[in-house]
Amino acid sequence: MVDLFKESWDVFQRRFSTLIGLFLLSVLAFVGPGGAAVALGMVVGMVAGKVVMVAIGMAGMVASIYLGFRCLAGFLHAVADEGLCLKDALGRGKGMVLPLAWVGLLTGFVISGGFMLLVIPGIVFMVWFCFAQFVLVCEDSRGMDALLKSKEYIRGEWFNVALRLLLVWAASLLVGAIPLAGPILSIVFLPYLTIFHYLIYRDLREIKGDVPFACGISDKVKWPGAALVGYLVFPVVLFSILGASILGALGPIAQLASKEGITLQPAAPAPKAAPDQQGYRVITFPQQAPAAPGTTAPGTTEAGTTAAGGAAVSPSPASQGVPAQPQASGDEEPKDVSIFIYAANYTGTVRANGAVLKELEGKPDVQYNYNMFGRSLRYGPNQIEVNYAELPSHQQSLLSVHIKISRHRQGKEREILGEWKIDEKGSGTKNFTLDIPR
Repeated sequence: MVDLFKESWDVFQRRFSTLIGLFLLSVLAFVGPGGAAVALGMVVGMVAGKVVMVAIGMAGMVASIYLGFRCLAGFLHAVADEGLCLKDALGRGKGMVLPLAWVGLLTGFVISGGFMLLVIPGIVFMVWFCFAQFVLVCEDSRGMDALLKSKEYIRGEWFNVALRLLLVWAASLLVGAIPLAGPILSIVFLPYLTIFHYLIYRDLREIKGDVPFACGISDKVKWPGAALVGYLVFPVVLFSILGASILGALGPIAQLASKEGITLQPAAPAPKAAPDQQGYRVITFPQQAPAAPGTTAPGTTEAGTTAAGGAAVSPSPASQGVPAQPQASGDEEPKDVSIFIYAANYTGTVRANGAVLKELEGKPDVQYNYNMFGRSLRYGPNQIEVNYAELPSHQQSLLSVHIKISRHRQGKEREILGEWKIDEKGSGTKNFTLDIPR
């Protein structure tokens, strides 16, 4: 094995300029025309349109593929024949563009599909078919014949070949890991790697001669078929693993929700907010069923309380969890009625038909906006009672209680049923009558 490394190095030194030149030409040919065509297409496309841009880009890609594989074929010929100069090697590669591209496509397809079959088949395929390009260049065996003949050369020598390839690949990784100079050295090392592969192929060919190999239809479709299974199985396995992982992650959440009596449902759309005629921000909520006695009425919310200076203030504890009062006797509760209460620098209580709608427990110079459904209201006459008490030490301009009750029927504009304002100093009680027609 040491002799193999040494001989590869000797060939690399003797052929350095030719091989490096051909290899760099291959890289440039694969990248240059396509990149230049894309850039040119973008410039021309601004004037001539997208069709011209795509046409130029496609032409550049075709040129890159043709020139790249021609230079690569010349490089492989130069590795296999030390008597070829750069010009002669490029001439040899002229007729090998399509065969080399086809062999490369088949090799990549089979090896990649093998790796999708749990990796190990991919490693086996990679060693079996690693000499296919040299079989093409040196023996003119094309397509699947090149892959099958490469496999036949390695028959009985798989572990010996795999060990040698492993060592030279490990050396390539170590060279690439060198700080700063690693990427450049990796490019220089690739021709040496190719020489190493070729010398293994040459030695096996000398030992075994022109080996016969099975090349029937079944033999030619066997390994691409196995690779195709890998391409089909891999997405299924990946989906199964990801699905199991997602279900495993959601399992504890579902168990906790079930334990706490929570039903996981899609989030309801957020309510829309719009200013009313007086400039207050009113939020309209979806209609909900009335609350049972002893529970907080659904749909009641404190739409952001804001201090006079503009800072956000949390809702007062007393405004949360206030038990709903029994519904006033009489007709059924209207389902399309909304209540808006604005309060600033007052404490007190707002009642409807004797039932508490909202406790006004405020802080100095804090504006409270409450929006709720028409609980405790009924069709016909309703009594609205407001008990209020002025807070000390406040801005006089913010002294106000504003109550508005409106109805919004489908297909009609919002109707104001009643509206009252209190801005009196001190404390007191105000009573108002509200009639809600059917």
